[in-house]
Amino acid sequence: MGVSWTPDGRIVYGSNAGGGVDVWVMDRDGSRQQQLTVDAQADYKPSVSPDGRFIVFVSQRTGASHLWRMDIDGASVKQLTDGAAESYPTISPDGRWVVYLSAAQNATTLWKISTDGGTPVQLSDAWSMSPAVSPDQKLVACFSGDEAKPGLKLALIPFEGGAPAKLIDLPKTVFMRAGLHWTQNGHALAYVDNRDGVSNIWSQPVDGGPARQLTDFTSDKIFRLAWSRDGRQLAYERGMEINDVIRIGDLK
Repeated sequence: MGVSWTPDGRIVYGSNAGGGVDVWVMDRDGSRQQQLTVDAQADYKPSVSPDGRFIVFVSQRTGASHLWRMDIDGASVKQLTDGAAESYPTISPDGRWVVYLSAAQNATTLWKISTDGGTPVQLSDAWSMSPAVSPDQKLVACFSGDEAKPGLKLALIPFEGGAPAKLIDLPKTVFMRAGLHWTQNGHALAYVDNRDGVSNIWSQPVDGGPARQLTDFTSDKIFRLAWSRDGRQLAYERGMEINDVIRIGDLK
């Protein structure tokens, strides 16, 4: 459901604690939880602007998934996109752009739009997932796939769009929904790898060097994560994934 930090160290996240899926905010210790959206349809995957003034999030309040913007206190809600379906918003470091995924033309591709709304710009026509803008705003990292080059890739695409500046092979056990996360210095990207059925966080250097394991959990899964703005703290959701098998017989 998404998680993002404010500059003053609060955590904005998606939750069903209020009965529906909405955007909430809390202090880093879990106190002062406040519901920011109240809607019959799902609101989730919030992304906080670098200056902490506003939040861009995904909402299904009009039927399809679109990007919406609101002030940090939940006021002044505004729709930004109206395509077939949009998701995975991430705000650029200068606060002027939202990079996101669009399901237009039966393909999930990479786009950007002004944080004030307007005409969207397509950055890539390749299948993409979980975009993240680099700290210097020169690149957009995303998971990508290409029929000509099978296998999961980490793609580094120019912020202005075009062909990838670099493609790096990734293991098939990467959990893409947990996203990609730039290190503060912009030299690597962190992701969740579910190898051997257990989630751990790994770091992949953008120069193509070998990936490095950052955590050493021996059980459970990590579903979402985000580093604080100063890079000193990590918020993550971790737990068990439960699947039930039900046998139905005598259907005559």
